[in-house]
Amino acid sequence: MRLILIFLFAVVSFARIYTQANLDTLASLDIEIRFINNKKLNKIYNYYNYYKKQHYLDILKRGRDYLPLIKEAIYKAKLPEAILSVAIIESYLSKHARSNKRAIGLWQFIPLTARKYGLKIDEYVDERKDPIKSTETAIKYFKYLHKFFNNWYLAIMAYNAGEARIIEGVVRAKVDKICEAMGKECRKDKEIKKYRKIIKDYQRRGSRAFYSLYLLYKELMPINITLNDLLRFQKGLSRQYIPKETREYILKIIALTFLLHQKSFEKYLDVRIQSGVSAKLTPVNVPPGTSLWYVSKIIDVPFNILRRENLHLRYIFSPPYPYYIYIPSNRFYFFQKKFRAKRYFLIYKVKKGDTLLKIAKKYNIKLKLIEDFNKLSRYLHINQKIVIPLNHFYIKYRVKKGDSLNSIAKKFNTTYKEIMKANSLKNSIIRIGQILKIPQKFKDR
Repeated sequence: MRLILIFLFAVVSFARIYTQANLDTLASLDIEIRFINNKKLNKIYNYYNYYKKQHYLDILKRGRDYLPLIKEAIYKAKLPEAILSVAIIESYLSKHARSNKRAIGLWQFIPLTARKYGLKIDEYVDERKDPIKSTETAIKYFKYLHKFFNNWYLAIMAYNAGEARIIEGVVRAKVDKICEAMGKECRKDKEIKKYRKIIKDYQRRGSRAFYSLYLLYKELMPINITLNDLLRFQKGLSRQYIPKETREYILKIIALTFLLHQKSFEKYLDVRIQSGVSAKLTPVNVPPGTSLWYVSKIIDVPFNILRRENLHLRYIFSPPYPYYIYIPSNRFYFFQKKFRAKRYFLIYKVKKGDTLLKIAKKYNIKLKLIEDFNKLSRYLHINQKIVIPLNHFYIKYRVKKGDSLNSIAKKFNTTYKEIMKANSLKNSIIRIGQILKIPQKFKDR
């Protein structure tokens, strides 16, 4: 009786996974159709189906604001639907998500990749927590990875492990496939020995030897391998073709995409774009140091709600350069009508010899204002960060031929004395190519 139940369970599970939608998913990821029979894939899918379904339903419910945004962006970019599963697996659709590898946000970008593909990370902002910008960046990165590999499942694995590690695995798998076809002659073949040397050299020297490995990858391009080939376990080797984490990663992405095809997920996934964050929020440009408290007051939106929608700001004010914040779209009229530029803020890191009095003089503000704003005594320590409330900001200007301090001052509606003071100039002599800080003051509009 027990054997019959096990058999029936297997048949039902197989029937559920073997659907046209799931076969289409495999095709969209450039995965061979027979991969649907992969035992580990079926094991993960069954686990998700019987034990994790409610878990993922809850995730989609919590992330409902961002689902339409991500789905719309994926659809417009003509990426496979499985890319949505990447965001779910990476962050559980949470802007707060953070890994021990310093990856942050919906798409779990590490700082290097984020900056490389256009996200700003500095003392004041971290755009990995901006769901709109980070999604645009993720799509840009996936397009690059797909162009690089001309294959979607390799692109997804590279998103997890990096391009170089996937290239190494592909090269090793192809060399082994050549050897299998050659039989015993493989051991003596000079070409194979050369290939093995390139691989070992890369494993030993890393990025310094990557170019040779990349050239070999291009050379072996005509050799066909499958996802099954790459995921095959190699006995006796600690370094498999693909790292264990990445082998599990691609299987989880596929299994979750299969799971999302089930009817119980429709009400969360079949959401009109108009109900999503891209329609609920409107980005507005603001001057440097605009306070979220001030904006929340003039548009009559609770501060905690406005703060939640602007987690890409590290502080409760915008950075010391022109930037943007998100406000509810239905409050845009009030923003336009009531917003006035106020004083702005910057973060100052205390240096050796600094006192609050010196800092106050440097920024031409009252000492008590700094003390009150930071709730400080007059004693500071090196590298301490304090908030400086200001009523002006600086822009950078590169001196051109024919420029003088006076002509630059007129151009930016300031005085040459203000420019000299801002740049600690002892006289009015400037040189071509010199970078000057030009003080700019806010005026009520």
